[in-house]
Amino acid sequence: MTYLHQYLTYICNMDLYTFDHVKLTPDKQITLHSQESWELSHVVTGSGEREIGDTTEPFAPGDLVLIPPGIPHCWHFAPRCTDSKGRIENITIAMEDIFLDKVDNAFPALAQTTNSIKAYTDAVTFDKPQAARIISILKQMCNETEPERAASMLALLCALAREGRAIGYYHKPDINRQRLMQVRIYVSCNYHCPISLDEIANHVGMNRSAFCTFFRKHTGQTFVDYLNAYRVNIAHRLLVWEGMPVTEACFACGFNDVAYFCRTFKRYKGFPPSRTKKS
Repeated sequence: MTYLHQYLTYICNMDLYTFDHVKLTPDKQITLHSQESWELSHVVTGSGEREIGDTTEPFAPGDLVLIPPGIPHCWHFAPRCTDSKGRIENITIAMEDIFLDKVDNAFPALAQTTNSIKAYTDAVTFDKPQAARIISILKQMCNETEPERAASMLALLCALAREGRAIGYYHKPDINRQRLMQVRIYVSCNYHCPISLDEIANHVGMNRSAFCTFFRKHTGQTFVDYLNAYRVNIAHRLLVWEGMPVTEACFACGFNDVAYFCRTFKRYKGFPPSRTKKS
């Protein structure tokens, strides 16, 4: 084994990066979250809406995104675009900043490469030729041993260092934006459960009265309005993507009264849920 393989295998064993190739049903995909590591995500099978930072847009098979640390993100998969077993397929690499530092220290010739990657502040994708090169490396890594995969990481870093196109803009939040982001993530993970004002206020470290004033001041709406609108959007996806019956969609998105759900849905969408058609 060469020094290159030995050193990169050593880094791999330190858990400074992870490689995941998964096939799972759309409902098992992780919800909105952020992390302190870099994430490279490639969608092999699946389509829907991608939410990264302040940007939401559709995605399709072949989607490839590099996300810097600290940017909230998630992929909302439509259940109609799956393999024959009803699964989506992703290849994901997560790597710590210290991994880039160690590559930089061990291989000075790659300093410009790692610095170019660290310079990304927004999520980026790549033009077709470059994306094809990156995806080729990711697919190759699926069938490699750990030493081989460790060496492939160098080729991958070089490919990622090419100028990417920003697609997920995100402004690092001040304390108020941070609290709003906490609310957003909490709701995205718990919308299907009862969420009281006391519960969400406690989650962001405020009392109920102060939270209600804060939320209305910074969003122009009450928390209940925000929560209902979020749940209605989820219900709309279930009705459109899955053809779920209205009653099931009502309870699946966190409402506990069908009549109230139908009134609320019509208030936000302009038409009753019974008129929503599966696409």
